[in-house]
Amino acid sequence: MKRIILFDKDGTLLNYQKIWTPYAKKAINAFAEAFNRHEAEAEIAYELGLIDGEIVPNSILASGTGTMIQQRFEDYEEGGAQWMKEYYEKNLGDLWHNMELIEGSKAVLEQLVEDGYKSVLVTSDSRQSAMAFIRKFNLDLLLHDVITGDDSPYPKPDVRMLEPFKKRHGYQLEDLVMVGDNQSDTMLGYEEGLFTVGVLSGTSREKDLEGADIIIDSVADLYEEASLIIEGK
Repeated sequence: MKRIILFDKDGTLLNYQKIWTPYAKKAINAFAEAFNRHEAEAEIAYELGLIDGEIVPNSILASGTGTMIQQRFEDYEEGGAQWMKEYYEKNLGDLWHNMELIEGSKAVLEQLVEDGYKSVLVTSDSRQSAMAFIRKFNLDLLLHDVITGDDSPYPKPDVRMLEPFKKRHGYQLEDLVMVGDNQSDTMLGYEEGLFTVGVLSGTSREKDLEGADIIIDSVADLYEEASLIIEGK
C-alpha cells in the first residue's frame, strides 16, 4: 500500500505569516482594550510567542490548539478564554479572506491524487477554520480525511491524536508520513517511528525541526525528478 501523507495546514499548505501574524497582533490588542489590560499586552504577546512582531517557532501561536491559546487569555482575566473564542469566531470571515496557499502546494496535492496517494489534513486549528480553508481552495476531492484540534484531547505531537483516524481506516503507523513546519509535526510519533518531513515554509528553521527525517524548503519539493521523495522510505 502507498503511504498516506499527513499534512499540517498553517505554514505547510497555507501561508502562515500572511494570515496569523496580523491576526495575533490584532487579537492581543483587542483583548487589552476589552479588559483594560494594556500593561500586560507585551507580556501576553511574549508568552504566546509573538516576539518582535513575528511568531516564533514551536510557540503556542505557531503550533498550539485553539483551547491552548484561549487558556493563556484566561490566565490573565477570568472570562478571557470565552472572549477569545468569540473573537476568533467573529473574525473568521477576515481570516478566510486573507488565506493564501503556499505556492505549489495545491499542485502537489493534485499530483499525489494522480499518483494514487491519499492526503490527510492534520491541524491544531478548529474544524470550522479547517473546513473554511478546504472550501476556499476547493481541496475537498484532494483530501482523504481531516483531523483537527477539536477532534481529540491529545494535541500534536501526541501520537494518540491519530488513533481515531487509524481505527476509522484500518491504518498502521508505518502506513503514514507526516509533513509539517513545526516540531509538533516532526516529533509526532517520534518514539513510535513515524516518518516525518519538515518544511521551512512556515515559522521554523532547520534547527527548530527536531525529529524530522527529511527537511525540505516547502511541500513543492516533495517531488524530485517526478518521483515522490519519501517513496521507499
